[in-house]
Amino acid sequence: MGIFGVNKVIDTILKKQLYTTYPITDYVILTQSCYLESGVDIKTVSDRLGHSSIYMTTDVNPHITKKHKEENVSKLESYLNNSDGKW
Repeated sequence: MGIFGVNKVIDTILKKQLYTTYPITDYVILTQSCYLESGVDIKTVSDRLGHSSIYMTTDVNPHITKKHKEENVSKLESYLNNSDGKW
């Protein structure tokens, strides 16, 4: 699914549930959450949302980024444990 497809899915979700009751910031949070939960790295999410830095992205929805960071630490630990010291 390309960028157009992702945006169309997000728009469909918003039309069904959010447009009438939530401000645009919720759209940004939903978009960020979808990207991060699907495994997109934080820098790409920051760029896609037009944030000037990743710090702005991490401040928007800290509980999602905390989970993302924990998953990345787990990935690093797994890599280091399986590399047999060849890094």
